[in-house]
Amino acid sequence: MKIATMDIGSNTVRLLLGDITGGQLRRDTVQRQITRLAGGFQHGRYHPTSFVRTVQAVREFANRARAFGAVEIRAVCTGITRKADDPRVFLKALLEEAGLSVVMIEGKVEARLSALGAVNELGIKDQPITLMDVGGFSTEFAHVRGAELLDAISLELGGVSFTEKYLLTDPPASEQVDACAEAIGRVLRDNTDLARFGGPPTLVGTAGTVTTLAAMDLKMERYEPYRLNRHLLSREAIGSLLERMLPRTAIERLSMPGLEKGREDVIVAGALICLAVLKFFQREEMLVTEGGVLEGLAYWATWPVDGFSIDRA
Repeated sequence: MKIATMDIGSNTVRLLLGDITGGQLRRDTVQRQITRLAGGFQHGRYHPTSFVRTVQAVREFANRARAFGAVEIRAVCTGITRKADDPRVFLKALLEEAGLSVVMIEGKVEARLSALGAVNELGIKDQPITLMDVGGFSTEFAHVRGAELLDAISLELGGVSFTEKYLLTDPPASEQVDACAEAIGRVLRDNTDLARFGGPPTLVGTAGTVTTLAAMDLKMERYEPYRLNRHLLSREAIGSLLERMLPRTAIERLSMPGLEKGREDVIVAGALICLAVLKFFQREEMLVTEGGVLEGLAYWATWPVDGFSIDRA
């Protein structure tokens, strides 16, 4: 069965086109656009430019899915949409402009989808893992053993939101970086639910921040997803990348191999989040995977997932 899945996040809109047969997913295409939906978000309202840019990207991806012949288009929105005063405004725009019924999912559902995608991508069926999914507005953690979800947590900790709150100059001043790092650590330390996770036997990282740092560590001149799966990204490597990024402006960072255009201004905050998580869990490295929400949606047997959509209002 041809299927399309879409993840409308706080920083990026991503699309997967593929075929799922006999419980196995075969990818045809994976595409993404950085639309920065969380950019300029204030008082529960989207910035108009970010709103329009994201709706246009979703419409374009929905048309590609239909041209591909997808029998189903499974689309979810996450992160910043959960903070909107009235998410119906965004969901209605997606329905009217893209002809797409999108489900807004809670953080724990997002964590479970990420874990489902990661477990299938890595082929880890029986050993427990803790998955980290760093987004533009939130970071999800899922503790799983195979298909069994043991625990899941979503924290308001994201590359876009922490950049806009703390890293106010370009390049950021050292005191801004210190304040950002301290705030990230405080969010992790103050969350009593996260403390329950203990020391994860295997820490797995997914989504754009982690895969971008992995691509930078591998000095990729062009993006090669197959090289990222099972790459071990260490605290030392992230720290080294951070040292090289901090003195540079956002534009100057684009000369660093592996850094995707559109992430040059938020990757510093993303790297600080990854370092803080590794420190919190007392781990020296994380296992990287491309598998996440997109793949989890494809494998999700009981679609539609729990959540709110405009046609179920």
